Amino acid sequence: MAEAAILAAALDQLARGTDPMEAPVQILDDKLAEKRAARRGNRGIKLNVIPMIDVTFFLLVFFVCANKTLDREEFLRTDLSQRGGAVVSPNSLALDEPPLRIELLRIGQQTKIKIIAPMAQPDTFEQLTAIFNSKRYSTENPSGLFPADQPIELAPSQDVPWDDAVAAFNGLVRAGYQQIHFAGPQ
Repeated sequence: MAEAAILAAALDQLARGTDPMEAPVQILDDKLAEKRAARRGNRGIKLNVIPMIDVTFFLLVFFVCANKTLDREEFLRTDLSQRGGAVVSPNSLALDEPPLRIELLRIGQQTKIKIIAPMAQPDTFEQLTAIFNSKRYSTENPSGLFPADQPIELAPSQDVPWDDAVAAFNGLVRAGYQQIHFAGPQ
């Protein structure tokens, strides 16, 4: 049908005295242009999201893995003067002392005190106070082992009565120690 229309148009052009090949070429060009425009309209701009999701997950995994190593780093102490400049001292690069651990265990109806250190083991809370008072370094006791700011972990087991845990804590405070904190059993 389309060819018949083109032939009719070409014969009409010959009758008028114009070039018969111009009209069919123009009609074909118009039809092709319409088809191209229709295809362009359907295409539009498409955004491929899958590579962006892949990159996002790779970055997420990278930062999670990199963050795991930050837990193992130690902080260095720095001493700053009143002017804001850094003061270098021999203690500034020293690491913190590990805490001295004292475990409270329940055996039968009695609480047993266990010091995780090579020293005498007390039987009562009064003996705990006396032992740690004799081991505290001060001007009166220059042969003491631990300074007053020595960190101490007090680790009562779950079945130890709260009164016994508080009695041990108070005994260490009476002995003159300042950094005492509770810890879970190991």
